[in-house]
Amino acid sequence: MVSSRSFKPRFAIVASEYNRAYTDALLKSAQAALKGHELEVVRVPGAFEIPLQVQRLARSKKYGAVLALGLIWQGRTQHAQEILRAVTDALMRISLETDVPVLHEVLAVKTEAEARARCMGTMLNRGREAAEAALALTVGSASKGRS
Repeated sequence: MVSSRSFKPRFAIVASEYNRAYTDALLKSAQAALKGHELEVVRVPGAFEIPLQVQRLARSKKYGAVLALGLIWQGRTQHAQEILRAVTDALMRISLETDVPVLHEVLAVKTEAEARARCMGTMLNRGREAAEAALALTVGSASKGRS
């Protein structure tokens, strides 16, 4: 059994380059919340490319959890919804198939105010929340005798 004091899980973050001002803010918040833990950051071009990289990292079994960070602007067409649905379904499947928690923070927003609040806010910050959930899932598991 691993002692919860000595257990320091490794984490991976996959972040989209697209909408970089927002994804950088999510990434920075997640990194701050995971300070002191080993962390690998991988950038991909856009939200649609996130699941493939998450799958590669989760299958490696090197990480206690993988965080997926991105931002999709909802517009007048169905394109954004189709991308978001594909990403959501893929991330859930990866988590279930690999038994590695995947924290889904590929956000769909309609306005800049929504994007700023969810990515750059102090009260509501999805990057920080994903990191805190990853810690709860991994460190919490170790304290119950799982590693």
